[in-house]
This record gives sequence, C-alpha cells and structure tokens, in this order.
Amino acid sequence: MNVQESAPPQSAWANPNFRNVWSALSVSLIGSQITSLAVPLLAALTLNATPLQMGYLAAAERFPSLLFSLFTGVWVDRIGRKRLLMIWMDVLRAVLLLSVPLAAILGVLTLPQLYVVAFLLGTLTVFFEVAHYAYVPVILPDSQILDGNSKLQVSHSAASSAGPGLGGLIVQWLTAPFALIFDALTYLASAFFLLRIRAEAPPLRNFPPQGVVKDVREGLSALLRQRLLGAWAMCGTAIVFFTGAFEAQYILYATRELNLNAGWIGLIAAAGGVAALPAAFLTTRVAQWLPVGPTIILGTLVWVLSLLVVPLASGPLGVVVGVLALARVVSGLTFTVANVQQWSLRQIVTPEHLRGRVSASNRFLIDGAQALGAVFGGVLATGLGLRRSLILLCIGGLLCFLPLFFAPIWKLRKMPESSTVTAP
Repeated sequence: MNVQESAPPQSAWANPNFRNVWSALSVSLIGSQITSLAVPLLAALTLNATPLQMGYLAAAERFPSLLFSLFTGVWVDRIGRKRLLMIWMDVLRAVLLLSVPLAAILGVLTLPQLYVVAFLLGTLTVFFEVAHYAYVPVILPDSQILDGNSKLQVSHSAASSAGPGLGGLIVQWLTAPFALIFDALTYLASAFFLLRIRAEAPPLRNFPPQGVVKDVREGLSALLRQRLLGAWAMCGTAIVFFTGAFEAQYILYATRELNLNAGWIGLIAAAGGVAALPAAFLTTRVAQWLPVGPTIILGTLVWVLSLLVVPLASGPLGVVVGVLALARVVSGLTFTVANVQQWSLRQIVTPEHLRGRVSASNRFLIDGAQALGAVFGGVLATGLGLRRSLILLCIGGLLCFLPLFFAPIWKLRKMPESSTVTAP
C-alpha cells in the first residue's frame, strides 16, 4: 500500500517526502555526470587506454546488472526499508570514489583499479536505483507519478546541462582523479536528504515470497510478456547493445580523432542537457498533446540518429563542436520526453508487488546489453578503427527500431490507468 495522504495534493511537489527524494537525486546526479566524464578521460589521457581497454572499463560498470539486478529486485520487493538501503548505497559509493584520488596521490593508480572501482560502483548503483524506482510509487499515488517523474527528469536534465560543463572545468583545473572528490561529496549530500524522509513502506506481506528463482522469473515475465512493455524491452535491449558499444568509444574518438579536450567535451554534453530542461518541464503537457507510444519510439529514434553525427562531423574545431552540440540539443529535446513517458508507463502498468523485480529485470536487460556492447565496441574499433566502427554501430541501432512500428506500444495513444492493466 502506498504511504500517502487520503486526499493527495495535485502536484507531487507539494509532497515533502518527494521533495527530499528529488533533492537527493538532484545533487547526486550532478556528481555522477562529473564522474561519467572524469573516469573515461582519466583512462584515455592519463593511463593511455586502448579501445579494447575503454570497452572493458565501460563494461565493468554495467556488468553488475547482469550478475545482481534480478536478485536485487526480488530482495527489494521483500523488504520495507528501501530508504535505508538507498542511504547506505550513497555512503558506500562516496567512500569508493575517494579511493581514486587517494591512489593518484600515492602514485599507484592503474587501469585495473579503475576496473574494480567501476564494477563496485555499478554494483552499489544497481541496489540504489532498483530501490529508488520501487520507492517513488510508495510516496506518490498513481495520479502523481507522471508529474513526479517529470520533475525527476528535470533533475536529470539539469545535471546533464551543468554536470558535464562543470566536470570539464574541474578536470581541466584539478585533473580527472581529483574531480571525483566532488561526486563523493554529492553522494553524502544525497544521503543527508534521504535521512530527512520519514515515510517507509512495510514489506508486501500479502504477496508471500516464493522461491528466489520463481520470483526472478515472475519479474522477467511481467516485463517481457506485458502487452505494452514486452516489445519495447526486447528492442530496447538490442538498441542499447549498439549504443553502449558506441558510448564506450566516444571519449576516445573525441580526444584522439576530433582533438577535443575535456572542456569542449563537457560543453557539447551540456548543450543537450540545457535543451532537455524545457522538455522535462513540458513532459506532462506533451503526454496530453501527443500519442504516448509514437512519442516514446520516435523520441528515442532521434537520439540514436544524433549519435551518427559524431563520426560524420569534420572540419575546423568550431564547426565540429557546433555540429555535435546541435545534435545534442535536438536529441535532448526529444529523448527527454520519450524517456519520462516510457519510465512512467512501466511504473503505472506494473503491479505494486512487482515493481522492484520489473525494474531489476529492465536493468538486467539494458545494462547487461550495454556491458556486452561495450566489449563488442572495443573489439570492433580495434579491428576496423574508431570512425568506421562508430558508423556501423549507429546503423545497427537504427535497424533495431523496425519491429517497434508493428508492436502494440506504437498504437498507444494515452497513458493507461493502473487499475485497468493486469500483469501476465
């Protein structure tokens, strides 16, 4: 049962518990954006990583989803203290990140340490995000979930706009290892905001635990066999296999082929974040104006198309930066709306007792595909070169959209009510 007032406010923002969840997420996201730029730059520029090593590094962060996410979902659905779990994950991630600048000071920082840090950080993030996904519907009624997710997406967009630019400046100023100190501090701030929340849901005792394997299978089935979610989950997994391979090589291509420094890379990423801000604010209205299914599919399609601009960009530095920034702006506007819609759709159509497992199943597929794709991208770039491999990866991602135009989600016009949807 949701922890909420009998007459909930019309806006999620009026809920003090939600405001603390939003604050915790917002502050940690900015730090995470800095880390997402600092770690690959550290590997590429300081430790002279090869394309295959860059693939290993990207895979190390995603690989925990393959190992732990399904069982994490079962556990999260069985426990009540999801907020306490998120607090501990924040504290442990802060401690873990501080080990990198410490190793740099001692002169013992190596790529294997980065692999270990990325793997452990990914493991802690799996626990945090599965709990977070299941916890938001605890403090918000169904009628406020889209509004709440829109506000959370504003945080993602604001972090995407401020984080990379700030990260680029910090990396230029302090070097990549010491930029991670800022992310560690943001995780501690996130834990502080979560400590202020008093709402906590009890375990769902009316759904007694079965065997772990049976619980895992039930979560996967609820995602893959659900009429609106199944095709999107399977095609989305294939799409992120190719985009994960692309993103694992992006920093290496930008620094070695396009000769961009940390500041320019951060500025380009920030352009997309700035464009995503108004899109996040307008998501609720867009859901009323445009059909939900086509918005999700076409908005994501534009994002993949924007990646193709990267290996095709050429010319003077100003032209390259301008073209890449423009592509980020367009994808930021469309993908933000699409992401909030699919995120909200999955929460609404999933029964409460399955939300943790469905979220974990989604992470298992998406992050697992990204991990395998990252290694594949490293192998492909080693054999074909960075530019040709990036072009082929974009084409592969685009082909994965074809089945979606014949799936039930393409015909979805309005967001369904949770009471009208049943799990398989």
